[in-house]
Amino acid sequence: MHMLKISKFRIFAFLSIVYAIFIFYLSSLSDPTQLASDFAQLQFIHDLGDFFKQHNMQFAVDIVNYSYDNFDKIVHMFLYFGFGILLHLTFRNSNNRTLKHYAPIFAILIGVLYGITDEIHQSFVPGRSATTDDLLANSIGLAIAQIIFWLAIIKALFWKKEKKRTGIFRKAFSYLKALFSWP
Repeated sequence: MHMLKISKFRIFAFLSIVYAIFIFYLSSLSDPTQLASDFAQLQFIHDLGDFFKQHNMQFAVDIVNYSYDNFDKIVHMFLYFGFGILLHLTFRNSNNRTLKHYAPIFAILIGVLYGITDEIHQSFVPGRSATTDDLLANSIGLAIAQIIFWLAIIKALFWKKEKKRTGIFRKAFSYLKALFSWP
């Protein structure tokens, strides 16, 4: 029996397209405010804010307060964080050396261009508007995804050197290698 071999690039490209369609669908909703009110009613969010106050972690209290006041920006960041991960994996698994080498740059570039078209699309949806703040939140989500990949790659390289010297990180390195490179 012959099995069809599908490349990782095609799988991640397909997932990126499906994710972009999902973002488009969410942008088509006229009243996304219901999500914000559901979020504000989650007890663990209130408990988290109280915990940070009790431990004098004002920066974290500020982040929780910001998320209450700007829930839609947090959603934009998380959605585009996921999009940035998929775009990075798509470009990283390309046969094109330039796309593979500059995966973070291409992921941010394509993600921001899609974010611009998403904001234009929202300007035509009743009850929605296009804002530069949303585009900034999208861009931050994309950039955070690339920073996390960069840190994981740097850490993997460090662990590879440690593995050669001591062998302590063998299991952790093989886990990261399996997670990010799928040999």
